[in-house]
Amino acid sequence: MKTIIKLLFIPLLLTVKLSAQNSTDFRKFIEVTGSAEKTIKPDEIELEVVLIEYTKDGQIVKLEKIEQEFYAILKKNNIDTGALNLNGLETFNWWYWWNNRNKSLKSKTFKLSLKGDVNFLKLTEELNKKWVESISVSDKKNVNVQDYRREVKIQAIKAAKEKASYLLESIGEHLGSVLSVEEIPEVTNAWDLSRSRLSNTTLNSNSSETDEINNVSSIKLRYEIKVKFEIK
Repeated sequence: MKTIIKLLFIPLLLTVKLSAQNSTDFRKFIEVTGSAEKTIKPDEIELEVVLIEYTKDGQIVKLEKIEQEFYAILKKNNIDTGALNLNGLETFNWWYWWNNRNKSLKSKTFKLSLKGDVNFLKLTEELNKKWVESISVSDKKNVNVQDYRREVKIQAIKAAKEKASYLLESIGEHLGSVLSVEEIPEVTNAWDLSRSRLSNTTLNSNSSETDEINNVSSIKLRYEIKVKFEIK
């Protein structure tokens, strides 16, 4: 009895599979890609500062002394020194020893988050010291970035519809219903891949009185949406 059930069931599965493979959509369609972009000011940035020992009067100025001066500048600019990260590594002591074991001049990398209440220009000018090897903006954020992303994506899909409409109208055809929508993956991390390298440079801009951070390049959001429309 069990053998008979198997023989009847297998052909049924084969029939269903073949029917699905032979079903072809012959509707006429047009496929276009719409894009949109927006730039927004950051309200928080992550700053990476590299401190390095240097020689003065034939003597090496140690990191311990440099850090004291560094912390004093941060406190002067109302930055919480307790929120500093040492390169974001929990195993910093081992990492620091390994990377500096053969160097005559030791260095340390700090990361700190800055909000709009910090005068970024003033801070970078005060950090223009011999013991600062480099300063860079490693990340930029905006608290409303998700809303801005949604807005840009909506504009992108509207642009796709508009493009499809005028292309079809030029040949006497008309736009039908949407058959598929595909969001094209981002190529960048929502801002320029090149990190803003400030090493001992002077920035020209006015200080900020808002929640946004002046003197830092904007965050650029750009999205592309591929949409397939039926042609009536």
